[in-house]
Amino acid sequence: NTDRITYIEQPAIEKIIIFLGINTFNYHTKGIVFFEKALSIIKEKYADKVDIIVTKNIAYKEYINLYNKAHILLDQVYAFDQGYNALEAMAKGKVVFTGAESAFDDYYNLTEKVAINAKPDVAYLVNELSFLIENQHEIITIGKNAHNFIQKEHNFKVIAKHYFEKWMSTIDK
Repeated sequence: NTDRITYIEQPAIEKIIIFLGINTFNYHTKGIVFFEKALSIIKEKYADKVDIIVTKNIAYKEYINLYNKAHILLDQVYAFDQGYNALEAMAKGKVVFTGAESAFDDYYNLTEKVAINAKPDVAYLVNELSFLIENQHEIITIGKNAHNFIQKEHNFKVIAKHYFEKWMSTIDK
């Protein structure tokens, strides 16, 4: 329900907050090890510019409270599209590292970046994170793009209407 998800306007950024919420049950299937290794490098390279929050197996409410503070959310590397956590974070204006392959861009005819395509490649992840840290205005831009994308493509009323119309088209008249 996009009406219940509040967009969080990003204020001027003093320190970039990066969030990685780990569920050990799906640790391997989401490729968390790549994020952990990349964050280790980022922490050393940008110690004075970033705060990194890493959690393991916490309650959903606590998870949301912590990631609400973040500018960047690390979701998963083994995906071509976004799951629910990524979509909710995007609706809030977060920059999300998740599945955002070229097929995703093509399907939605995207001309602006709405998410960072996360790949199982530490050097690539470090490069993408470094770009955002060194170009903080991109965090604001991508966050706004992500929010607008969710409002357009994932609004629950529009999607429900679409499914209803498809279902009605299958009924013999």
